[in-house]
Order: sequence, then structure tokens, then C-alpha cells
Amino acid sequence: MNQYFEWADEIRHLSEEQIEQIYERYLNGEKSAELMAEFQIPATVRSLLKVLPPIVSRELKCPYCDLPMWVRRHAKGTPVTLRKPFQCVSCDHQHLPPGPGRRTPCTCRECRAFRQQQIDAQAERDRIELELRYGGPCPPVPYTSLKFVQKLTLLALLDDGTASNVEWIAPLGAASRSELLAPTSELCEQWVKELHEARVLRVATASDIKAFDRADGCRIIDYAAVHWHPNVALQPGQPCSRANLYLALYQELSDCVQPAWKSELYTLIFDMAREESIQYVRILANEVSFTFTAESRAETIVGQLLQDFSVSQIFYFARLAVKNAAHFFATGQSKGRNHAANTIPGNMLGTAQDALTRNWRKNAHRDSRVPQSALHRLLYDVVLKDSGAGFSKAPGVYWRDELVPQFFSRAAHENGLLDLSQMFCRECDSPNIDVSMNKLVVKTMCYDCATISRFRAYEELPD
Repeated sequence: MNQYFEWADEIRHLSEEQIEQIYERYLNGEKSAELMAEFQIPATVRSLLKVLPPIVSRELKCPYCDLPMWVRRHAKGTPVTLRKPFQCVSCDHQHLPPGPGRRTPCTCRECRAFRQQQIDAQAERDRIELELRYGGPCPPVPYTSLKFVQKLTLLALLDDGTASNVEWIAPLGAASRSELLAPTSELCEQWVKELHEARVLRVATASDIKAFDRADGCRIIDYAAVHWHPNVALQPGQPCSRANLYLALYQELSDCVQPAWKSELYTLIFDMAREESIQYVRILANEVSFTFTAESRAETIVGQLLQDFSVSQIFYFARLAVKNAAHFFATGQSKGRNHAANTIPGNMLGTAQDALTRNWRKNAHRDSRVPQSALHRLLYDVVLKDSGAGFSKAPGVYWRDELVPQFFSRAAHENGLLDLSQMFCRECDSPNIDVSMNKLVVKTMCYDCATISRFRAYEELPD
């Protein structure tokens, strides 16, 4: 096949069979000088390998040109992974046989076009599969059935920085969002997942396919990458537009705090404050190379501290506790990093008890690594109209001294709830409680002192 390449003058007297024989003996270890002398190749040739013509394969053909493939001869001892690939004698197509350690696929124009066709075809199949799972009819959820936290979460999701004419909701991880939905990514996913499971949110089939497990029927594996469609009806049976839903949510949530929101509001205030505090402890522990494993105990202690201290003050306790734990480890008094890290919750509690006893308070600034979330901003700026209270005021004191008198006590008196209910908190005698029960247990939660009580029914069984 010497018609594809011009042979050097020094080897024109040789046949193709002789060329292949020379190369085979070269690879088997015979010296180049001896081969050149035997086959009458001039001694002026400095490199036997370079004077030999390329290998033209009789088996391989270019799938696009239907012409043979060629490759430069490799030196003896060259590993398979470092050998040049076969290339078409006419175009840039390369043949890369399968195997470990192979290079990247061929980048010729035809191969790129073919791979793009495969990608487009796969994307089309993915869209069809998403449509089959998520594109079917789904009755909208009546707006009146939404709970307070669902409405607040929806409002935060709709405030995603996208154009007003777009009907879908941007993913949690979209660049257009200027703030996190919730204090932690775990809470973000939890609240979005709950809205999806309640059919308040529907998956937009234009979502990134990487957010789904295609091997498991397109199950969602990354809630932060999914586009959503709101599935709420302001009028019976008719899904409303994104703009109308945003307007309805904002008008209701910014109007006045409703008595029906009481339990959810109380839980949300403490949940967000606790998550911000724990997140700050994690960050501080990581700064001193501690693996913070005492989160369960920390959550319990922080929940207690929030009755009397603000998130700002708990930040101060956390900073002091981590500093003491790092000193405990550095001086060799601890049994290791984990032992030192586990002292952080107790140190925070001890400092807080001292602050209560001596009646002193020290605040800390908000750390940029624990930014204000969208839910935090909307709750305190729009719903409660008390910007900054979520960081600077103790949730327990704030609830007892400001929120209950302002929004709930008068409503309870006007509705006659206090007169009709004969139940009160066993610790502080407050009637400001919520009651729930099953067949055997009555559970009360006090909004004034945060005491949770359980009362079990007593039955006399006949002999």
C-alpha cells in the first residue's frame, strides 16, 4: 500500500515484505546497524525507524471515507497506552481500540457530530421518560388547604430572581437565587420534598436530567437541581399562574398574623434559630480541625438556651466553647480530638447558666458563613414586621413577651377559648397551650414556658 505514502530514496529498492521483516526483527531486539547493513540501507541514515514508511492497515477502514487507516511505527518497548492511534489516510478520524488506559475519544468533525446525535437522542428519551412519570395530570391543591409554613416556603421559592414571564420555579441551586431557602441544605431539601409530596409542587420536565436516577424510574436524587411548577388553585380545580400565586401569598402573609398559624409559627421560629446556631458550631469546630459529633446533645442544649438567649448571644457562647475545647486538646488534657469536641455543648450550657445567674449578656455579629436565609427574611420582615428580631432577640422571651400578647392572647379571649378550656400548663399555670391526644395519651405544649406534658388515661378493668 505504498500508494498512500512516498517512500524515502534509501529504501526504494526494498519490497513491502522486506520492510515488514526489517521492522519485525527490529522489534524483536536486533540492532539497527546490522539490519541496515544486511538490507543495504545507506549508513548515512541516522534512524532506521524514521526512514521506514508508516504502517497502513489492510483490515481497518475509515467509517466515513472507506479508506485504509495508517499509523507511525512505534519504537521497541513503547507501552500500548503511549502508541499513536490509527488515522484515516484522507480525513482526521482516528481509531482507538477499546482497552484500559486509552485516550479520549476521536475528536474529528464526523465523530463529534455522531456523539452529539447520540446525546440529543438520549436527551429526547430522557424527556419522554420524565414526561411519562411527572407530566401526567395532577389535580391542583386548593390554596385554602395550605398551611402557614407551606405558604411561607412557597413565597420564598417564588422569589428566585427569574424573569416575571417564566412559569417554572428555579432550582434551589440556581445562580439567580441570592440567598438560601433555609439555614441548611438539609432543611432546604426537606421543605421542598414535603411540598412535592403534598402535590403543591410538580416537577418541570425541563429539569436537569442529572437530578434524577434514570436506573430507578427517574426518581429524584438531587432536589436542589430540579425545576418546579406550582400546583395551587386559587379557584376550584384551576391551577393559578406563578404571578397570581405570588401576589396572593404576599398579600396574606404580610397582612396580619392569624391565630391558626400559632403552632407552626412557634415551631418555625425555634427550628430556624436552632439550625443557625448548630451550623455556626459546626463551622467553628471545623476551623480547629474538630469533627463535631455531639450534635444531638447540642440541639437539646441550644433548644433550652433559646428560651432565654438570642442567636447572637448563642454565637458568643459557641465561640467561647470552641476556644476552650481547642485549648483542652492543645494542652493534652483531653483524650483526643473527639473528646475535646464533645465538651462544646456542655461549655455552652455552663457559660449560659453563668450569664443567667449574673444577669450579663454578650452579643456577636452575624457571621457571613451563616447567612440569613430567605425563610428567615420573609418571616421577620414580611410576616412579623420585626427585621433583625430572629438574630437579636431570644425566641422564648420574644414569643412570651411580644408575639403572644400582640397576636394570640386577644384572639383567644375574643373567641372565648380561655373560658371554655379548663386545661393549663402544669409548670406555669398558663392557659396558652396546645392540646393533642390519641386514645390513651393527652399531650399539652405550653407556648409560655415551652413545657411539654403527657397524661395517660387510667382504666379500671373488670375482674
